[in-house]
Amino acid sequence: MPTSSVLKWLDEISTKAPISNHHHDREDAGQAKRRRLNPPTPDPSIAPKMSVSTTRETSPGKRKGQNDPGTPRSKRSRDLLSEVDLPPSEVSVAGSGRLSPSKQFQLLRLQPGGPDFGDLSQFVNKPEKLQSLLTKLDDVMEGFDIISASQQSHVQAAPSLYNDEFDWAKSQTRTHYYSKARDELGPTPTVEFIMDILDAAANCNSQQQHEDAWNKFVHTPILKFAFHQKGQRISKQLINCSSCINAAIIPEYQVRTPGTSKKVDFCIHVNPINDTNSASSSLAAMAIRRLMLQLPGNVFNFTNFLPLQDQPIALSIETKRPTEGFDVAKLQLGVWQAAHWTFLNTLIHTQQENGHIKQLQAQVEAQSLDSTQESTEQLFCEVPPQQRQSDIQPLGAQQEVDPRFKPPEFLPGVIINGHEWWLTVTTLEESRVKFYEKVALGSTKGTKDIYKLICSLQVLRQWIDTTYWPWLRELIVDC
Repeated sequence: MPTSSVLKWLDEISTKAPISNHHHDREDAGQAKRRRLNPPTPDPSIAPKMSVSTTRETSPGKRKGQNDPGTPRSKRSRDLLSEVDLPPSEVSVAGSGRLSPSKQFQLLRLQPGGPDFGDLSQFVNKPEKLQSLLTKLDDVMEGFDIISASQQSHVQAAPSLYNDEFDWAKSQTRTHYYSKARDELGPTPTVEFIMDILDAAANCNSQQQHEDAWNKFVHTPILKFAFHQKGQRISKQLINCSSCINAAIIPEYQVRTPGTSKKVDFCIHVNPINDTNSASSSLAAMAIRRLMLQLPGNVFNFTNFLPLQDQPIALSIETKRPTEGFDVAKLQLGVWQAAHWTFLNTLIHTQQENGHIKQLQAQVEAQSLDSTQESTEQLFCEVPPQQRQSDIQPLGAQQEVDPRFKPPEFLPGVIINGHEWWLTVTTLEESRVKFYEKVALGSTKGTKDIYKLICSLQVLRQWIDTTYWPWLRELIVDC
């Protein structure tokens, strides 16, 4: 067919009016919907004129439309958006409403109680007990007294049994690793235990295992060995460790900042019933049961985690895979430990209130004894106001806290980032929580580093046993 005939035929079609009926209207509507979902391909004569830069310039507007809260989205699209791991700079504008770590740090700085974050080198005038703890940990990291003298022969024989994992133990002159005093902290792990941890950590790292695999196969065995007393059943342990990945902060102790409800992975806690070293252990357990009725959530802790409802947390641990950021971990642990400080302050205030109530009760009893010789009418007479005001000191006047029950000078925390274990420190300075990072505790990269790690954790256990728990126990009993 000649080209002129084709053009004439097309011209005739374009001049004809379209036939309109109900069937075609429905069909056109359906086609219109399809056209909106799948726009037609641009005319080839126009498409080449569209540059790459023009296309990129239109994409921000498109992204803005997707993030517009007024734009309805399907549940699936919202779920997909919330599951995507956005870069920190983009999380704050995601449709899920999450805030980036940097934005959360900024908001926390505006909170009346913090926490504020800084480097441990910026912590001037460290408390004496903290300085003593840091000195012990520094000695451990230098390799001093990290292995019991009773294990020396086994460790020095290890180089002949394994490839090169124990080459550091070959030298007979490096005796600073071994000490009888090491047993005061707790047992030294066997060579076989060290190798099991080394292999498990290497597998988790090389296979890019998820955080829960690290927690199960590496972190849990280490924590149990370091914090449990050898030869005792779990039910009889004074200091225990628990996985608490589902434990949430009780709202009354929570920092009032959007997006800052945080959780951690492990808690080291005290079971007062198993305190065999103190005559007041049973009194502490009974006092905790009574205090649970006064405290938020009817729980003696700052988390609603049921297994810890009457076992106070002493040390909190946050874990991350090697590829995950340290900032996210310290944000979680910082908010969590701020709640710990709020709980301790609440407990101190409760002790003051209960002490005031005891004072009132004692005065009432004294008045009753003084009036036993009086008539029944006099017993029910109103006490003169001036007499009550002179005899009873209001709670508001009790501004000074009993020196025995001032808040601790510091609280330690632990962040695990893959192989590396770090100590963090929080303090309460002028009503604000300060979070300081970080001091090396050890690593699971090598056998000597694992010995150091176990020893460092046992130093922290000793702090709980000899410093933190005795202070808290006395406060509890006095409440």
